[in-house]
Amino acid sequence: MRDAKGRRYLIRLQEGGRFFHHKGAVDHQAIVAAGPGGIVHTHQGEPLWVHRPTLEEYVLLMKRGATVTYPKDAAALVMMLDLGPGMRVLEAGTGSGGLTLFLARAVGQAGEVWTFETRPAFKERAERNVAAWGASNVRFFLGDVGEAELPEGAFDGIALDLMEPWKVIAHLAPALKPDRSAVLYLPNITQVVELVRAVREKALPFLLQRVIEVGHREWDVRPPVAHPAFRQIGHTAFLVQLRKLAREAGQEAV
Repeated sequence: MRDAKGRRYLIRLQEGGRFFHHKGAVDHQAIVAAGPGGIVHTHQGEPLWVHRPTLEEYVLLMKRGATVTYPKDAAALVMMLDLGPGMRVLEAGTGSGGLTLFLARAVGQAGEVWTFETRPAFKERAERNVAAWGASNVRFFLGDVGEAELPEGAFDGIALDLMEPWKVIAHLAPALKPDRSAVLYLPNITQVVELVRAVREKALPFLLQRVIEVGHREWDVRPPVAHPAFRQIGHTAFLVQLRKLAREAGQEAV
């Protein structure tokens, strides 16, 4: 739901439930009756707009243990991986399951997401978040992806949100199909430099396709006035795209 000031609320509706806003309460039954796109009023007369949450809203408002990949970055990451229905993608660093959901939507029900997380509590939280959204094409694994036995050439893309991905990228390379991409989410530029150095020093079969930073600037439009919103989303991460080359190990990387 959304209130008059644009604040959003994620509510799991249940029989006999009530939603409490700072300007009054409203019964869950009234929300159900209004339906998506409808409007309800609290007992104090405050209007609330009823919406079915978008994936972006759900990811930002769902319960989480780890910080989620911000939707602007998740959308760009999916684009860089060039994912489509029926594909299989490998993720490591499940966290709270935010990026997992974007990947699951991109590959569709005919596709599959394999996601690895080393922290049991985060894995359990992600499983609950993914199940609550209704995605059923995700396989969860507890453990270090750098030690996992992965089928060779089985994945159409790899998405990594790890502190030290250069320690596992060589292990993951055989699992990625030729000419497909691994995209890494890295908060600081020193991680990016270390990754690129490791790929080159180890002569891994990857081409550094690009490194990007995704901007997001909202505007407050209230005719006749329009200006950038006072609260802006600054730097969140760098996205590094590595494209796998079809070559024998030991050849010089491009």
